[in-house]
Amino acid sequence: MPSVATHLRSHDGVLPFSALERAGFTRSDLRSAMQDDGIIRVRNGWFAVPDAHADLIAAVRVGGTATATTVAKLHRLWVADDDRLHVRVRHSTGRLSSPGDRSVPLDRTAHRACVHYSTRGGFDRARDPLTLALAEMFACSDDAAVLAAIDSGLETRSLELEHLDEIRQAMPRTRRAIVDMVDPESQSGLETKVRLLLRSKRIRFRAQAYIEDVGWVDFLVGDRLVIEVDGRAFHTGLEFETDRRRDFELVLRGYVVLRLSYRQVMGDWERTRAAILELVARGEHRWSRRGPHAPALPPSVFGRPIRDTDA
Repeated sequence: MPSVATHLRSHDGVLPFSALERAGFTRSDLRSAMQDDGIIRVRNGWFAVPDAHADLIAAVRVGGTATATTVAKLHRLWVADDDRLHVRVRHSTGRLSSPGDRSVPLDRTAHRACVHYSTRGGFDRARDPLTLALAEMFACSDDAAVLAAIDSGLETRSLELEHLDEIRQAMPRTRRAIVDMVDPESQSGLETKVRLLLRSKRIRFRAQAYIEDVGWVDFLVGDRLVIEVDGRAFHTGLEFETDRRRDFELVLRGYVVLRLSYRQVMGDWERTRAAILELVARGEHRWSRRGPHAPALPPSVFGRPIRDTDA
């Protein structure tokens, strides 16, 4: 029979004594584990190994189970900036405690906690299943942020397509149609935000479009507007150079290239959104002003040396 510590680590490191008892452990076993292996009491009836994830210990200490963005982060999904601890608690729960001290009442603002009251069960574990956690995200995050998390879950295989039905079932009936807007091909939450804008305005686009002799681009809007969405990190070296060479190639071929940074999408979205819609309103996404096709150019201006006669 495995030790108490081993059993705890196989269940996120945190369990109530009732779960340990069902697994065959006695109170004497638990007392020995607390003395020999450093098992800690998180709250009455709940115990954890000392190296259990801090967010799970904190959620149990508050009085519930980790959920929503907190669980999405544990699965390394793409989530918008949110440093709050998300805890699902029974709808009838009265007193809640601070994440760090059971003797201190919870102050949601000071302790950066988001409480999800629920009539659903499942409070015998330290965190919600991912599908339930994502459904709970709709209660405290905008739709684009949740869809971005779901998209990234599908892209990283943390989720499968059949899990979408589980997410729908855990959501209010009136909002279930939102899940139909997910896109397994989306490679980041930033792309999801742009995609939802284009779709909401019924603007024709292709995601992960292939342009000959250039490669894959994040979005091809209409005929010629290319939108590339950079991640949070600042690109340097070879990656920076490659991006600029691709942009140069696209511009020479007559495309309009819009390269968006993390800050432009997440921190200055209203201005970025307005700029995208303005380009479309001006018809910059169509070849029509330049004829029915893209300008004829060699397969790649980087494929051979540039001669004076090429100017």
